[in-house]
Amino acid sequence: MKSILIRQRNQKGVSLTMLMLGLAFVIMPIIGLFAFEIGRVQIAHQELQNVTDAAALAAVATLTCEENTDPSAAHQDAIDTAVNLFKRNSIIGIQLTNSALGAMNANPAPGEAVLYFEFIDPVTHNVVGMNDPNGKVVKLYSTFGATPAFGPFLGLSNFALRTIAFGAVPSLDLVLCFDTSGSIDDQTPVTFIKRSWDATLGKIVYEVPTGANGPARGKQYDIMLPGPNGTSLNGVQPHIASDAYYNAQLWFSEYLAQYYGVPGLRSLSGGAAEAGSPPGNYPPGTAPTYPGWAVFTDVVVNLDGNNTFTSFNGNGYSFPNVATMVEAARGNLENATVFNNSKANTAVAVSPSPGYQQAYFNLAKSKLQPLQDAKSAGQLFIDILNTDTDAHFGFVAFDHQIGSDPSSVETRYAIDDAATYGASTGFPLPVIPLDPAPGARHYPETDTAIASCVPLGGTNIGAAVSKAVDELTAHGRLGSKKAIVLFTDGQPTYGGPLDGDPWGNARKAAVKAKNAGVSIYTIGLAQNPDIIPGQTAILNDTNSNETTGGMAAIAGNGGTFSLVTNSGNLRRVFEQIARHLVELVHSD
Repeated sequence: MKSILIRQRNQKGVSLTMLMLGLAFVIMPIIGLFAFEIGRVQIAHQELQNVTDAAALAAVATLTCEENTDPSAAHQDAIDTAVNLFKRNSIIGIQLTNSALGAMNANPAPGEAVLYFEFIDPVTHNVVGMNDPNGKVVKLYSTFGATPAFGPFLGLSNFALRTIAFGAVPSLDLVLCFDTSGSIDDQTPVTFIKRSWDATLGKIVYEVPTGANGPARGKQYDIMLPGPNGTSLNGVQPHIASDAYYNAQLWFSEYLAQYYGVPGLRSLSGGAAEAGSPPGNYPPGTAPTYPGWAVFTDVVVNLDGNNTFTSFNGNGYSFPNVATMVEAARGNLENATVFNNSKANTAVAVSPSPGYQQAYFNLAKSKLQPLQDAKSAGQLFIDILNTDTDAHFGFVAFDHQIGSDPSSVETRYAIDDAATYGASTGFPLPVIPLDPAPGARHYPETDTAIASCVPLGGTNIGAAVSKAVDELTAHGRLGSKKAIVLFTDGQPTYGGPLDGDPWGNARKAAVKAKNAGVSIYTIGLAQNPDIIPGQTAILNDTNSNETTGGMAAIAGNGGTFSLVTNSGNLRRVFEQIARHLVELVHSD
């Protein structure tokens, strides 16, 4: 019996030993291999997530650091950058060189990866097309074809690892302060005309007066030779015609008529509604013609861009001479009735046609310099930021005053305020408020506001910047980068609301910006060398003294000053500021 028990124990011992050996040499290695594969998959998945995150961030960085106005091109550049970065990495020792774009749920070959990009509107959360500038969020899907290291031993097949990464374009709240003072069209070629009736010739004659600086045709600045702040006389309405007397000694006929209490030469009707009216000396008109005086009745823009106008065709209308521009501007070419009644038919050879007046006005506004260069540069600037960042825009147009809303106007007489001549008209002085609501970017409204600006009067820089700071502090978004871009072709000439002294007012506005954590990027356009010292003193980024320094330096927070002596370079300067802003936003 004892031997039988011993044999049974020995058999059990052998079985246990065999079991232990099986566990040790078969089962445990298999479990170990499974554990190894699980750990390897976890590492691979984490590495895939890391490289996908990096690629998504690279896409966003590219989107914010380019000077691109084409959303499709900007998004494509972002994709290209992300793919190139992805390819430079590896997963569990396998280089991702063969990575490529493909479907969202692709099944790539072992050791290869497929990327799929979506661009999302952060407001609607909808996926948008490559050509949509609202695609500010990058969503990157990545799939990696994984091969188990011991697949043949464990019966495991190849499988796909998948992950998703997001990257969001940073936030920027910006207000553009845009100078619309009278000097902003001083480089525009114009012609001054005295329009009067010549009884001997039996027709209207158009004489170019000679002022203190020579015949009154050519660039406004050269005709006037004003001081550093330029001239308030404008090539388009509001003309502010009496301002031509200063420096050039050119007399507006209706100012003289008002002063002497005599009939005016500009129009026989004597009023603002001039279409169909001959000169004020047409029989039985008694208006003096002021022989020997440098008198003018009209100012027109030389549509051909030359100092001495020759001819021009545009928008389907012909302007063969100065006389045609004068009569078109007055509305005397709209139909046969006004054409004949005004006596324009005695001197102008073109046939009347509806739309002549508006065609002239549109063409004339398009020729204003440096205003048109500034508009083009400003519109490009906001276009870049709208494409490359999550920007909310505000806008403040200013001359000696500022408005309060997008429809704000400055009321002036169309021809002259001193002589109260012409229609009393509201000219655009828009303010586009900032709006912190999601998606309230106000890009199209700002673009329209820039396009609407016309030359007006003086220069109150402090009021514009103070208003911009108020907008940024009251309506800026939490966590956004906040900045002001100030463009001016002058220096402060009006004070208020912070200080009655124009320069003190501007500097106090800069202090207000500093206290609010807002940077000011100043752009000074110097149309003549005499203004450079003044512009540099008030706009510089080197002297931060609050009573003697420059606005960019006083405000601090990374703002810069750019001096421009040729309006053709404004585009480049605005582009540089856009680049600086997106880089600052990205680094934040």
